[in-house]
Amino acid sequence: MRLRQRDQRTVNFRPALTERQNDGTTVTRWSEVPIPVQGNLQPAGGKVMAEMYGDHLAYMLTFFILAGELVEEGAGACVHQAEPDYRVVAIRRWSDHWVVDLEAIR
Repeated sequence: MRLRQRDQRTVNFRPALTERQNDGTTVTRWSEVPIPVQGNLQPAGGKVMAEMYGDHLAYMLTFFILAGELVEEGAGACVHQAEPDYRVVAIRRWSDHWVVDLEAIR
């Protein structure tokens, strides 16, 4: 599969940082430094993804990127806002690129 240049857009990813508070609880926040990644963003769908995610599929997007980009599971994705509004659920390798599943943060 070829990623067409005209269909690509930039999505900023922000890694998740886990901090331990003084009282022993952990808090997860997003990094301040965004990592811009170019790729093809599409609504998630299909029979296999419906079996994997069920009702959550309505709140998911699929992002096709070139292999080797600095994206990790649990990171936040800034798709429509400056703050992360999607979270990376899974990263799958497929041929010469990666398929990143994004779920809306509700």
